[in-house]
Amino acid sequence: MRATILAVVLAVSAASCAASPPSTAQSGQSAQDQTTQGSTAQTTTAPTPTGGGKQEPAVKAEITMQGKPGVGLLAATNQGTTPITFQGWPKLTFTNAAGGPAAIPVEQKLVPGEGPSITLQPGQTAFAGVQFDTDDTTSFAINEITVELPGMLPAKVRFIGTDGQPIANVSSMKVSEAKVGTMQPATQGVLLFD
Repeated sequence: MRATILAVVLAVSAASCAASPPSTAQSGQSAQDQTTQGSTAQTTTAPTPTGGGKQEPAVKAEITMQGKPGVGLLAATNQGTTPITFQGWPKLTFTNAAGGPAAIPVEQKLVPGEGPSITLQPGQTAFAGVQFDTDDTTSFAINEITVELPGMLPAKVRFIGTDGQPIANVSSMKVSEAKVGTMQPATQGVLLFD
């Protein structure tokens, strides 16, 4: 009798071990997110980066044009619900009037100096200076600019004029090349290009 009960217990145990793991479609998690401790399985959820490991918070990017022609202040605000951390230069990408990529060179400058590691809490803003050079012979009429903070996904830039009002028609702006400074936690010195 004991041998029969033992055989049934072993058969049930073997069947439960051979059972397929829970479907990842049902649990909404990959096999990498599942860990096993002892004989009980625990599921852990970690934030999944998108875009090849890049963070995907909501970032609002604005360039406010300054009194000096072609100089703008880039302000990147974390509108997400979690902190974001980055360091270095923002990447600027331009599109032409037809909506295609515009081959506008962007030079990274150490303005005002090395970029520190910055952690923006939700609602906080970091800054960089941008200088647009215009040369009628090699300039492109631009349709839009996107900015990509290091490790983040790109965000469309909204332009603000020297009067504090949004610039509705950016296509009137023609750019031949640009310079961008390092991201900084404050505006001090970010507009001091050569």
